Amino acid sequence: MSHQYEKILVAIDGSKESELAFEKAVNVAKRNEAGLLLTHVIDTRALQSVATFDATVYEKLEREAHESLTDLENRARAAGVQDVRQIVEFGNPKSLLAIDIPDKEGADLIMLGATGLNAFERLLVGSSSEYILRNAKVDILVVRDKDKVL
Repeated sequence: MSHQYEKILVAIDGSKESELAFEKAVNVAKRNEAGLLLTHVIDTRALQSVATFDATVYEKLEREAHESLTDLENRARAAGVQDVRQIVEFGNPKSLLAIDIPDKEGADLIMLGATGLNAFERLLVGSSSEYILRNAKVDILVVRDKDKVL
């Protein structure tokens, strides 16, 4: 029995691994005639170290995220994916990507790049992909860079 995905969320963070996840997501979306949700989460935890709240920092990050996603959206449409949307959120990427955004958008597959963290870094900060694997309610495909050795 085969399963056809209808809405694929692909996590984009600017890394080589997320680029690979995007490329695979385009192919999966085409094969399934599925919608593609290009999703970038701006980690507000990283911004807490800014001494004073400056809205221009958030605006700049959001603008840059949309510029990057627009490029990917154009590439996905050129490859033949018809239903492509951008999602930019502020908050904790782990919970937003694992639960909140998929629930809100009705995603039935999450695609993301494997983290580039080594074992010690994962111990200290945790891996987003590991969290998403443990907590998501939908199927997940973690894309690895075959050339990268951790």
